[in-house]
Amino acid sequence: MVSKKQKFLTVILVIVLAIVIVGGVFGISLVKGRVTFPWQLETSEAKTEQVKEPAKEEPKLVIKEKKQDESAKKEQELKKAKEEADKKAQEEAEKEAKEKELAESVIQTDKQLDYYGAIHVEDGKLYDEVRNEVRLTGISTNNLSWYPDFASADSIKFLKSNLGINVIRLALFTSDYDGYCVAGADKQQELKKIIDEAVQAATDNEMYVILDWHTLNDANPNEYKSEAIQFFGEMVRKYESNENVIYEICNEPNDDTTWEDIKAYAKEVIPVIRRVNGTALILVGTPDGCTDLDSALADPLDSDAFGTNIMYTYHFNARTQKSRDRNTLSNALEEGLPVFISQFSYYSADDVGDLDKHEAARWDDLLDEYNLSSCIWNLSNSDEGSALINNSCDKNYDFNYDDLSEQGKHFFDKLSENRKKAEIPEKDEVKDSKEIKRR
Repeated sequence: MVSKKQKFLTVILVIVLAIVIVGGVFGISLVKGRVTFPWQLETSEAKTEQVKEPAKEEPKLVIKEKKQDESAKKEQELKKAKEEADKKAQEEAEKEAKEKELAESVIQTDKQLDYYGAIHVEDGKLYDEVRNEVRLTGISTNNLSWYPDFASADSIKFLKSNLGINVIRLALFTSDYDGYCVAGADKQQELKKIIDEAVQAATDNEMYVILDWHTLNDANPNEYKSEAIQFFGEMVRKYESNENVIYEICNEPNDDTTWEDIKAYAKEVIPVIRRVNGTALILVGTPDGCTDLDSALADPLDSDAFGTNIMYTYHFNARTQKSRDRNTLSNALEEGLPVFISQFSYYSADDVGDLDKHEAARWDDLLDEYNLSSCIWNLSNSDEGSALINNSCDKNYDFNYDDLSEQGKHFFDKLSENRKKAEIPEKDEVKDSKEIKRR
């Protein structure tokens, strides 16, 4: 039998073991943080709430999505910009290729100006035999003594075939170096041979040809009046049957030469032509380098004495002569004065400065408006700004686009149906490119 004492000790031992076991478990849980005391409940809940709050990450997601949208948009914009840049580069390359092709090929207009047969002056304008109004547009050579090759048969044929012009002006300088009146008999014969070849070439190619007695440094045409009488007498007899030959009896009377001086000269020279050819077109220069039309308007040559086929010449340089000069010309035309623009350029009178596109367009418009016949100055490769051919070009025909000077390109573009209208400023665009000329 177990004594009461032994039972008591056994109970005590069990209680102690239970306390030890429970205390051990509690201690381990406490160390591992698995026990929460009542006073810790509020703090734990607060921490739980604090932990839960960061779950509101939606704004961050929206920002991220927004950045992704912006990135995609930027990529699209960059892609579009690249496509546009590539397209522009392709267009530029095609444009350069076309320009290169044009530059390397012989120039060719799409239009041939008409040949009208015999022409006459009526009511201040030029008409053909059945009274259709006509217009001559072409080019003036430079001094035949200096640039004879540009008046060759090949050159004239090229001008007709490839530029389509219908008149060539042969500038026979009278007194400048190697001029007709100062170079001697041998030079005169040489120059007359050049003229003869050019007249024949113009005739063969159905063009008009102007024989220009090119007074310049000999300001007053009366200085070489006897030589002029002899020259025109010989020329009109040689070309009596040529309905395409036009006689310009003095180029640019200047300095103090008056209209009375010019009339006195004309009264002796014109009859020499009229005795042989009563209907040939005759051009008469006006004072101040062919800019004073008022004098001729106030006191024109007597048509009963000299015939009706007479026109008065006007010259302009677009960078020098502007609105006031255009008004002078317009007024004379409105008054019925027959005017032929036998010489002009788009530069200044002294060739200083650049081609004036703005004024050039205004002059072109005026020529078109009044259907004026004209010749542009000058067919040569001289170092003048007004030369139509580049100084570096050694050809006198078969020109390509890059062989032309700036003035030559402007003139060619005007003649061509495919002229570059974009290069002409503002609204001063050329009308139907049909004509121009000068000197």
